[in-house]
Amino acid sequence: RRSRSFPNALIPFEPLVPDRRPACHNHCAMRGVVPNALTAARIPLGAAAVVAAADGRLERAAALITLGAVTDGLDGWAARRLGHVSAFGALFDYFCDYLCFVVAPWMLTRALLASDHSTVRDVLLILPLLTAAIRYTRNGLIVGFTGEDAPPLPGLGTVFFAFLSVTAVFLDAPQLMDPPLFAWTMTTAVVVVSAMMVSPITYPKLVAFRGASTLVIL
Repeated sequence: RRSRSFPNALIPFEPLVPDRRPACHNHCAMRGVVPNALTAARIPLGAAAVVAAADGRLERAAALITLGAVTDGLDGWAARRLGHVSAFGALFDYFCDYLCFVVAPWMLTRALLASDHSTVRDVLLILPLLTAAIRYTRNGLIVGFTGEDAPPLPGLGTVFFAFLSVTAVFLDAPQLMDPPLFAWTMTTAVVVVSAMMVSPITYPKLVAFRGASTLVIL
């Protein structure tokens, strides 16, 4: 039984009653397939990146996470172009992002630092898993109760955390720095970005800077 305090936007299923809505309903619903499919693509991409990082194939893991970032840029654009922006899509995006932009990069970061073990560092590296979960929960509640009219959301996007490890792999940073120095530099960056995820500050999105997304991906 639906609670009045629970937003209908969070419930993707319709009641089993005859459909008396306009004939265009099915066509409108089909328009949501494209953006949601792009969002869902981050599940297999993220899972494959986790497996690749665990197997020591760091370049493959970094490339898969980067492909996930491409789909993250395209799903919102497709939803706006097709006129199918919804709270369900926003929340679905969060769940898929957590795997692709938090769990997979976390595995990649641990793989990068595997040669220089430290218990203190292992504890600090748990932070992004926690702060990202807090960020998504907080912002998910905002989206759920405001729907399509959600205000700009606080906290740094998790994609910035994702690209810490991705950039380190593509630049071959472990080979450019002394191993202990690289390990603590990477850990410090992870801790700072983790704190920024749950800060009350509203940071501009990467897509707000014209051409920046293409430059970062390249």
